[in-house]
Amino acid sequence: MTEKRITQYNFGHFRCASLGLALLLMLPMMASSAVDRPNILWITSEDNSPLLGCYGDPVAQTPVIDQLAGESVRYSLAFSNAGVCSPARQTLISGMYASSIGGQHMRSNARYPDGVGFFPKFLRESGYYTTNNFKTDYNGHPANKEAAMQAAWDDSSKNAHWRNRLEEQPFFAVFNIGNA
Repeated sequence: MTEKRITQYNFGHFRCASLGLALLLMLPMMASSAVDRPNILWITSEDNSPLLGCYGDPVAQTPVIDQLAGESVRYSLAFSNAGVCSPARQTLISGMYASSIGGQHMRSNARYPDGVGFFPKFLRESGYYTTNNFKTDYNGHPANKEAAMQAAWDDSSKNAHWRNRLEEQPFFAVFNIGNA
């Protein structure tokens, strides 16, 4: 298992100084011809805390999550920037603090600044097959949400899965577990 600490300086193209209340596991499963572009599986479990075996809870019995965490990247110092799920998800998808775009309150329906969209667009543009199964409650949206969704996701539905990609194509797949 690899343990990472997140800061605003080491989190890629989108500045997100804190993530959280979500179980965020990135499982690099290397494609045979794309070692430089790992597959990324993002599993989000909302509205819970790290009361899981992989985080050292002595009571929790979570063997499948523990095994996945043992083979993945597990973030031990990742915290939410918002007290509820939708503003936190807004930060993750846009790369901007929800409070910086007026989305810090639940159901604020904040409009993103011009030029800000959903970060999977950049992965898709670099050849990744991007899927979202299936939650799109981002507590706000770019001026044209439909265009932003089409730019970000090859498939965003209950049937979205990385298995639908082209052979050897790297993937970025999001699965949201809504009943924590």
